[in-house]
Amino acid sequence: MRMKVDTRDIRSASSVQRNFGQVTDDLEAGRTILLVKNNTPLGVVAPVALMDRLDELDEREEDLRLLAAALVRSTTSTGELVDLEDLARELGVDLASDED
Repeated sequence: MRMKVDTRDIRSASSVQRNFGQVTDDLEAGRTILLVKNNTPLGVVAPVALMDRLDELDEREEDLRLLAAALVRSTTSTGELVDLEDLARELGVDLASDED
């Protein structure tokens, strides 16, 4: 996943350390901060709302993979049953990932 970052939101690690109050203000305003050290991206400081959206997208992606598996199974049936675990492995679906 590629993220669009406003160049004003790129901060050096030392700048964040010195001005953490400004970072928290920016987070409250909904901005996402790209943290760099020696001009190399280290990570992202993001509002919780963004993390919630990313979690929801992950769940939807898994739902789409499961739907794809079901559609493949139903539309390509020759009367011979295909093992669900084999099909899931072939499509890259982890059937156990949602078990909490």
